[in-house]
Amino acid sequence: MADERDLQEGLEDIPDPAAHLAGRPPPPLTAAPAEPSLTRPARARRVASAILAGLAWVLLLTWIAGFRADIGAPRVAIPLALWALLSGLGLLLALTPRARGLPAGVRALQALVAAAPVGFLAAAVAMSGLADGPLSPRSHLKCSAIALGMAALPLALAALVLRRSFLSAPAWRGAAIGALCGLGAVIGVQAHCPYDDLLHITFVHGLPIAAGALLGAAAGALRGRA
Repeated sequence: MADERDLQEGLEDIPDPAAHLAGRPPPPLTAAPAEPSLTRPARARRVASAILAGLAWVLLLTWIAGFRADIGAPRVAIPLALWALLSGLGLLLALTPRARGLPAGVRALQALVAAAPVGFLAAAVAMSGLADGPLSPRSHLKCSAIALGMAALPLALAALVLRRSFLSAPAWRGAAIGALCGLGAVIGVQAHCPYDDLLHITFVHGLPIAAGALLGAAAGALRGRA
């Protein structure tokens, strides 16, 4: 019994390894989100509504600006159809959850970011002329304004609807969605502008793709992470 009492007294002499934690202030309280998180069906409905609104915006601005007279010609209609298919499938890939509810991987997102400009340029080179006569700076500025105006609302809706939605790689996800929104604007301006000069199409009509990718990456990095 004496040995047991000595052992218990020795235990009291052992220092507490967590004693230094007692002097630390308590961690700050985390405030609850200002708005409740959406369920998956509710988020899917909101995303679908944003896509439809963006599509309606592009169609409205194209109708106001006026459709080109030869829009039904194969050299015009085929690129428009290919870009529309690429944009739709790309958004489906970027926004649809994979197995176990996981989002698309980073490699797939990087492929989408590359596919938007590559698909645009491939169709433009295959279907466009090399020269359309000298174009005035006013023509370039007009198409640039129309193209960026068509991309503005889809990009804003994407940033609003998809904020705090990305579990990983928010910059890449934002860049992919932004580039695809820009490709949608390219369809609108190409359906309006009658110029087939390759340089004009590449650097003016393709401007929304580059702008969308950059703005989407910034928005994803700043406000996209869940």
